[in-house]
Amino acid sequence: MSASDRNAQLLATAMDEGLISAVLPFGELCAAPLTNLLDKDQAVSMATRQRLNRTSKLAMAELLEGLDDTPKNAELAEAAARGVPLALIEEALNQDRGFETLANEFRNDAIETGAPPACSIATDLGLNDLNDIRRTGVGTFVQKSDPLDPAKPAMALDVSRFVTPDGIETDVLDDLISAAMAENGEGLILVPCGLSAALLGLGHDYNGDSVVSLTALLKLLQSVGKGSSFTKKYAETLGLSARSARKSKRDVDLAIAPLSAKALTNFQPATLGLQPMTSFIELEEGDHPALSLMARIGLAHRAPETLPTLMAEIESAADLELMPHFGGDTLRTRGFSTQAIEKVKSALGEGLPLNAAFSRWVLGDDIISKDLRLAPESFDSDGRSLLKSIGFSKREIAEAEEALDGRPEKLAQAALGASGLLQSLSAEEHLALAEALQTNGDVAIVLSGSSLTETDLEPMLKSTLSVWLPALDTQLNRLTADRMEHITALAEDLMAEDAAPQTIMEAPSGVSRTRLPDRRKGYIQKATVGGHKVYLHTGEFDDGSLGEIFIDMHKEGAAFRSLMNNFAIAVSLGLQYGVPLEEYVDAFVFTRFEPAGDVTGNDQIARATSILDYIFRELAVSYLAREDLAELGDATHDGLGRGLEDGIEKSHAQPLPDEAAHLISRGFARGQIPDNIVIFNTKREEREAERDEEEASENTAEETDSPAYLPDACSNCGSFTLYLDEADGDTACDTCGYVGKAEATE
Repeated sequence: MSASDRNAQLLATAMDEGLISAVLPFGELCAAPLTNLLDKDQAVSMATRQRLNRTSKLAMAELLEGLDDTPKNAELAEAAARGVPLALIEEALNQDRGFETLANEFRNDAIETGAPPACSIATDLGLNDLNDIRRTGVGTFVQKSDPLDPAKPAMALDVSRFVTPDGIETDVLDDLISAAMAENGEGLILVPCGLSAALLGLGHDYNGDSVVSLTALLKLLQSVGKGSSFTKKYAETLGLSARSARKSKRDVDLAIAPLSAKALTNFQPATLGLQPMTSFIELEEGDHPALSLMARIGLAHRAPETLPTLMAEIESAADLELMPHFGGDTLRTRGFSTQAIEKVKSALGEGLPLNAAFSRWVLGDDIISKDLRLAPESFDSDGRSLLKSIGFSKREIAEAEEALDGRPEKLAQAALGASGLLQSLSAEEHLALAEALQTNGDVAIVLSGSSLTETDLEPMLKSTLSVWLPALDTQLNRLTADRMEHITALAEDLMAEDAAPQTIMEAPSGVSRTRLPDRRKGYIQKATVGGHKVYLHTGEFDDGSLGEIFIDMHKEGAAFRSLMNNFAIAVSLGLQYGVPLEEYVDAFVFTRFEPAGDVTGNDQIARATSILDYIFRELAVSYLAREDLAELGDATHDGLGRGLEDGIEKSHAQPLPDEAAHLISRGFARGQIPDNIVIFNTKREEREAERDEEEASENTAEETDSPAYLPDACSNCGSFTLYLDEADGDTACDTCGYVGKAEATE
């Protein structure tokens, strides 16, 4: 095997094991843009063009998707009238799949928008001015020192992966760097990651006093990379041997900088930059929590006697038998059978939280109703209420949940803190550490301000360090705040429900299905969620309430479409059997799965976390007046919007009267009279007056036509309905029709 092949194989193996990243140009490895930095005005203009370009492409895709493969001339004329350029219509007619091909291309181009523009900013610009620029979609790079050459080859490495119980494997480091330089030439840039994790594995704490330890670590990397000396002072700090300088120097530079998404695709270091470790637990085979390797090695240095006990506690933290108050014997005394306990254990082993493991969908209706004698429908998604119903206290449930979620991490943090290894680094200490390393460690540092607050950014911008500030997504921030507010409200509602007493199940009585009319009202809503087209059809009862839904997807697989169709049937049956729409909304809003993302074609919803999230938020807005689930403001109730007037003039729509309810879909109108529907009350008054006159006329006619009855009873039927026929002087009965002679009276 040649030297080149050995080097390539060594680098490939190191990348597969996560020791190093792929070798990339430094400008591609670093998240901060070192090239293509524009003037501020140019960057803002470019960002505006990007947004407009994306919006126009999505709008054009919507227009084109309204036409099939072989549209008629009238449809083409209508498309041209709606704004589709004639050149595009001509081009679509020449495509194999017509307008569908062109629409897909527009949509893909809109989704695959290039990276947002960035600009280099003067150091004297204030934070408020910087944030104003970032809100326009422009990232800013505050450059304090000469940057490294973005064209040079660069490689990120996880320093912690070279730490063993015997120290740092400097030979492996040397071999990898030598192989990378041999394959990519001189001028290699090393970007060290996992620095705090490496110090943990060496038995060092990580705080504001870690300058000496980190400097020694960086000096070691320089010695390996450049061939410079590694003095006794730094060697003793890391427990290594000193190294003399090599005769042949290497051209290697060190840089601590944020990594790009491309670099992190197959490279996942323990920590990035100078950030401290935040997690000391890793999942082993079977998703069982275990103490991380660096934490184990660090404790072996500082407090080896605590390590066996800690690992045993972490391993058993999620074991049902060892959980406080939840052993098998305890559950059996509360009514759980062996089968039910095994179901719970299996669910917990698959990673389900405690409330899900004790829910209806894990235990089953038979266990809840027969063994526990409770109503299954009360525990659809929250097993906490079930546990409370059979006698577990809030404190006992909380301790069990802690054992499942977060207790292993807390155990590890407590043990490391007691041994003096707890990692803690404030924003001020982080900044001071970076400035000291830039000076003493001879390393280029670019800090990222993506995760810092404005309070932390102020001193960072005033420091001697270069800072990369990504663009701010104000729309996303707003949506996040709205979602969190809604989640908080839901949490308060759930706490109130948990406090309410649970009722014992009673046999249902008279549950029946309400049939929809043969001719029913409803509406069709077309929208696109994350680039996937969705059609929602609704059917309503006579009173305007929702009775059925149909869900059609565009260009999805047969299995997915069938599942959505059958899901819609299940929801429709539930609605017709009396399940409130509110229950479906609470169950399915904010469910998270793909496809998800931006929503186009709906006047009330801008983003959705899934197809079901979009569907039930739309139904909630239309039929339940849940404006808290909408994400856009003033829009008309016919779903069309009002153009430039949106957001300026509020709608004056009124609730639907009875006359309109018989004609207009409640969902289509959002429960209100659209602006283009007028109900004339004068007509209603006229109809009521005509009806009163007819009734009065009928009563008068009845009184006029009734004959004068005689006081005698009919000799044939006994009814007192005899009257005198003035024409022939005979008597007749109005009841039986008997005719007799009138008796002469004296």
